[in-house]
Amino acid sequence: MISVITVTYNNYDDLQRTLHSLKNVDGIESVVVNGGDCNKTKKLLSNNYDGIAISEPDNGISDAFNKGVTHATAENVMFLNSGDVLLSPEYLKEAEKTLSFNPEISFVHSDSLFEDRISGIIYMKPLKSAFFSKVPLGRGMPYNHLTMVIRKSVFEKIGLFKLHYKITMDFEWVCRLQNNNFNGHYIGRDPVVRMDGGGVSSTTEQLVMWESFKALIENHLLSPENIVGILERSILYIGRILMETLGMTSILGSLKRKKHNSNWQRSNVLELNNNYPTVKSKPKHTFPGVSSLNRSILSQKRIGLNGLLIHDYPTGLSRYSFELIQRILTRWEGDSVAYSTSPELRKKFPKSTKSSVPPFHYPANFRSNSVRLSWEQVGLRYACYKDKLDLLYSPIAEGILFPQLPQIITVHDLLPFHYPSLLPRWVPYYEYFLPAVIKGSTAVVCVSEFTRLEVLERYPSIPEEKLKVIHGGVDLDRFHPCSPGVIKDRYDINDYLLCVGEVRPYKNIENIFRALELWSDGPKLAISGNILGDHKAKLEKLASSLNIENRITWLGYVPDDLLPNLYSEATAFIFPSLYEGFGLPLVEAMACGCPTISSNRASLPEIGGKAAHFFDPMEISDMAEAIKKVCEDSEYRKTLTQRGTKHAKRFNWESSFKKHINLFETILS
Repeated sequence: MISVITVTYNNYDDLQRTLHSLKNVDGIESVVVNGGDCNKTKKLLSNNYDGIAISEPDNGISDAFNKGVTHATAENVMFLNSGDVLLSPEYLKEAEKTLSFNPEISFVHSDSLFEDRISGIIYMKPLKSAFFSKVPLGRGMPYNHLTMVIRKSVFEKIGLFKLHYKITMDFEWVCRLQNNNFNGHYIGRDPVVRMDGGGVSSTTEQLVMWESFKALIENHLLSPENIVGILERSILYIGRILMETLGMTSILGSLKRKKHNSNWQRSNVLELNNNYPTVKSKPKHTFPGVSSLNRSILSQKRIGLNGLLIHDYPTGLSRYSFELIQRILTRWEGDSVAYSTSPELRKKFPKSTKSSVPPFHYPANFRSNSVRLSWEQVGLRYACYKDKLDLLYSPIAEGILFPQLPQIITVHDLLPFHYPSLLPRWVPYYEYFLPAVIKGSTAVVCVSEFTRLEVLERYPSIPEEKLKVIHGGVDLDRFHPCSPGVIKDRYDINDYLLCVGEVRPYKNIENIFRALELWSDGPKLAISGNILGDHKAKLEKLASSLNIENRITWLGYVPDDLLPNLYSEATAFIFPSLYEGFGLPLVEAMACGCPTISSNRASLPEIGGKAAHFFDPMEISDMAEAIKKVCEDSEYRKTLTQRGTKHAKRFNWESSFKKHINLFETILS
């Protein structure tokens, strides 16, 4: 996905033009940073805008774009100024494909149209120099910056835009790109963006040149080549000023049109001269470790699905596995097979589900886990051979060692490293076995950027390009606002604060109790989820010592079909977890229109975005203030509800499924 970031200041018509060009473009996330006070703009962004909107004062254009980068959730970003128009959605797809297949490339760029104040609309290509084959930075911005699609991880490595550079913030940032040896790739084609030439830099080029000169000095790039580039740029600027002063504007305009419009096709020579690497258009080396199978027709490929973890009491992993596997079985009907004892899969897909596998008993124990892991190495390996599979997909962090076919696994989190006493027998698996499985896998899906970064930090030998972030989802046909009364009638509760999930120590239920004690007339707390005996006893003892035992309702396991009602009837949903790889309940609550209060740890800020009220889960007073703010302020709850239902649409299973399918097809084709 690409986050397209737009900054606007009281220019409603320009913003509408830009957003209209992004309408119905697949695979993008629109992010608008509004630093003005135009009521029409604010209304547009609050009512009819399906994207991330940040409306608040800023400290200049650099600060505004930095806010956009910070709030963007996609893997890649692009900057489209208010008034600029996207001309080619296909370019975005090609750019994303190029970055996906070529980890050594940090950004791509192309050509654009520019509404020049003298020459009208002209065709803009990367700069050329009269003296050098590779244009020095001193000559000016080497790329059409508004066509650049950049990996967001690049900003994490070299930093955001600097606030003291107002006009040349992008030039200074490109100086840092060069200093860190980040490579780009030029895609020559028809123009992909039409740029509005009415910006401030079009009439203050002398200031642009001065700030560019300072940026070169600051980044220790004032080389002889760049000095010559500065002189070349200065001579051209003085020449333009003289022609305008002498009334030769029409001649100047004619020369510029002739220069820029002479050739609309780019040659391979330019790519070679500018040291743009030759990109891969096939995934042959994108996911190293397994040779691709030599089949020519995609429809003949057979996919195996590891559904061993699906069980009758669906927790996060079980539900995740089921949602994806049932969609894959539907998409590849007749050419896919699931290995699972799930009654629901067997009923819906009797010909595609093989149940001669170890059954999963919840909660799992050492014996059942050992049997499953052993069967995966022997039974699943044999099944791949017997069923003539072309690809094996495991929606969990398990797989075959040294597979003889392409294998994809999914890493949800690295919980055993954070809570070894809770999962002591899983620590050796994650320490020694999982990295070997990852090494033998063709690709590894991570359910969040947080998890991806954790995997890279924990297993530094794993190639970064092997990891692909694909968020999980929520079934929006099931999880949506429901009519009230169902939960009240069944459980005899109303006006409750809801907490959902397995009650484990890292879920941090204890601190909710302590926060509720600080607000004596606060809401009741309803806790849904399987509760382990000893831990429940400790929680009940804590509630009693805090004199809040009468405000706690233990719901136990709530049937799946009642979860949407449970969320919908709650005053608010609280998620105080200290560690989550994704945090599915957060999105489920938002989809049901339930105002959401969340911990600010691990992946939760990434998943919750601007649609949740965050707090520090280890600060009791901070949590208590968050609960009180949301439960007492009905207008704020309404705002969170509106944001949440819109935000949850970004995490739907169909979108997640399509991204998985794209990954499968990339590997199989």
